Amino acid sequence: MTQRISSIDAVRGLCLVNIFVNHITLGVLLELSPSKIAFCDSADIFVLLAGISTFLAYGPRREGWVWEEARARMWRRALILYLANLVVIAASFLILRVGETGAPPPAPDQMPGALIESAGAVSYWWHALTMQQSIGYSMVLRLYVVLMIAAPFYVWLAAKRYWYPLVPAGLLWLAGGHFLLAESDSLTGTLLSMTVLPWQLVFAAGVALGAAIVQNVALPRPRWLVVAAAAVVVAGTALLVIGPQVSPDARLWLEARNDAFWTGISKSYQSPLRLLYLAALAYAFMALKEAPFVRLFHRADPDGLLCRLGRRSLRVFALGAILALAFDHLLWNLIAAGLVAQGSGGAILAELALVALGIAAMARIAGRRARKLVTPTGFEPVAY
Repeated sequence: MTQRISSIDAVRGLCLVNIFVNHITLGVLLELSPSKIAFCDSADIFVLLAGISTFLAYGPRREGWVWEEARARMWRRALILYLANLVVIAASFLILRVGETGAPPPAPDQMPGALIESAGAVSYWWHALTMQQSIGYSMVLRLYVVLMIAAPFYVWLAAKRYWYPLVPAGLLWLAGGHFLLAESDSLTGTLLSMTVLPWQLVFAAGVALGAAIVQNVALPRPRWLVVAAAAVVVAGTALLVIGPQVSPDARLWLEARNDAFWTGISKSYQSPLRLLYLAALAYAFMALKEAPFVRLFHRADPDGLLCRLGRRSLRVFALGAILALAFDHLLWNLIAAGLVAQGSGGAILAELALVALGIAAMARIAGRRARKLVTPTGFEPVAY
């Protein structure tokens, strides 16, 4: 039996908190998010970690490992993810319907009432339950359902040689990005930010990293590579923070950064620059374990808040997605009623109180202590 890697849980926990805060779109805290100064965000990191955890949970790393059993467990995990998504869909629908009875919501044509009126109730629910149309943040878990269905193929390849999953995943990513094969919401036509073909390369890269860990592949640490990775991270951050202030061209490029695959840093299409930044960030995290701040994660306490959140990531994310949607609509009604002004001190205090309440609820649902640090495979089978 192998002990869990606390640094994975801690990073995952931090990503969950950041995702929750970013989903409160009417607040101001999202402007302070690390995602504002990076080419990638918590979603990219989370999908990468999902790939690592998938191989560590289901790949061949113990005696008695049976491929058919591992494959069945991965598909069982996909079913659990889908069922969790149904909870998110149902709760989000209720929140949005209640929101429609209050102050006129932003983008009313995107709300369930308008969509049911235009498409019909049966059609609306068919599109929602088959994960073609978003309700709240339901399309996030949709990606993980699809990834876990495909996971046996990538785990099987990685078990043969750790880098094998990168070949088919890279070809699919290239086709999806170059030909702009990203999905949109079926009823509204809104481009999804996390789409299957481009994003499965991030997941496959995680599976490859997990296999490399199990296969005892040494991480290369030549000085030039460490410096290059750090330079990519620093340069990307500087471009986002300083670029618009000194260059109109940089400002225009950043405004259109999500529109292009080859020349942008699109989240939907997982642009090459975005992947390069993510790879550099991940490499720097692994290679510079004693660097300030980074070492806090490598030495994370398994009973700490972030690790507890990361260990129960599916339930924590689902709760966070529901609460963020509810808090967003609550803030909107407070603003629309004139009780607070958006961006005012009162609005910030209300947001801080809601965020604290949400994190407390997520901590509660995550459990108090690491009562079970090991499992038969060494890792809780988590895909989110």
